[in-house]
Amino acid sequence: MGINEKREYFQRFHAELLTSDPSNYRLLNDFTATDAGKNLEGYLKYVAWKADTEGETRVYLVKDEQGSVALFFSIKCGLLYKKYQYDELEPDKQEFVRMLIDAMQTKDEDTLNRYSQSGMYSTEEVQELLVIAQTRMDLKLEERYLQDGAHTLKVDECYSAIEIQHFCRNTSYISDIQTGIPLGFGIFWEIIVPLVCEITAKVGCKYLYLFAADQTNREDVRKLVRYYKNELKFSDVENMTMIKPYYDTDCLGLVQSVSGLRYNREAVWEEFSDMYGGMY
Repeated sequence: MGINEKREYFQRFHAELLTSDPSNYRLLNDFTATDAGKNLEGYLKYVAWKADTEGETRVYLVKDEQGSVALFFSIKCGLLYKKYQYDELEPDKQEFVRMLIDAMQTKDEDTLNRYSQSGMYSTEEVQELLVIAQTRMDLKLEERYLQDGAHTLKVDECYSAIEIQHFCRNTSYISDIQTGIPLGFGIFWEIIVPLVCEITAKVGCKYLYLFAADQTNREDVRKLVRYYKNELKFSDVENMTMIKPYYDTDCLGLVQSVSGLRYNREAVWEEFSDMYGGMY
């Protein structure tokens, strides 16, 4: 079986919205997960139907051509953001910014010049800190005017995103075709990624992310993280902040850009093609 045939095999699966067919409810009892994934199995059996009905999270059963459930996944809208530069500063620089703000508020040019020429920081650093101080002062004025400080988290930038909240294979599912490729890998690239691309063709979205881990020992977590990075092309979060609910405690956040999904989808199959001696 060449790589194209393997891809075509996974493309014959389809993702079906959980509550789109009332008979799906009966299928949940037959879904089993590994010991490490029992919390995901519990979610599917006892929480997913309500969550999908209310629209908070969209839960999908991935079925083969005979209607057997191979795995389930869920997706929901998410958000990533970048903190203000002030929040990223070291304590001594934050204190320096507060001193600058005090001088700016009183329009004390002599004190500002003295701070700027104090030699505590380079000219470039001082200019950067002056900009941060001005931004922070403007925010405080805006907050005082709008009176929205108690209900608003102000950040430097927001990034639209989709979260894969659950992703779990049905251990009861046995295929009569052996491809030599992990089920989750094939379904992620041939079923989930096209669905995400379809959604983002209609709604702006910059990132796809997930929290990688489950109730396993640390070595299993590291193995799972390596799998998501190497095979599903997620990477560590840099220069952004994730909002992590208690549900995802001890889980590592990973992300990849939506713009890179299509490229990565082809690239991973080319990698497999190389492994199989060019049988593409």
